[in-house]
Amino acid sequence: MNSSVAEIALTPDRPGNDPILGMLHRTAQPLCTIRGILELTLTEAMTAEEKSVWLQKAVEQISQACTRFDQLRQIVEKQARSRTEARAMHV
Repeated sequence: MNSSVAEIALTPDRPGNDPILGMLHRTAQPLCTIRGILELTLTEAMTAEEKSVWLQKAVEQISQACTRFDQLRQIVEKQARSRTEARAMHV
């Protein structure tokens, strides 16, 4: 997931969507998966090895969510710089 900010900003989930909204949606996906994994490991009878496998999957999803939050931060920073530059041009 080493997409550049420019690529992310130009490829939202659906045409016409704000890239921030698209990234928020993509960030919510691993968080929902993590919630499901944690609920499963708390409510289902399973061996320690099975729980370990599910918890490893949760760690992978957390990594994805962290990456997406970083990409979202980059998009927001880029938009903030653009707004600041646009205001400076109108002064």
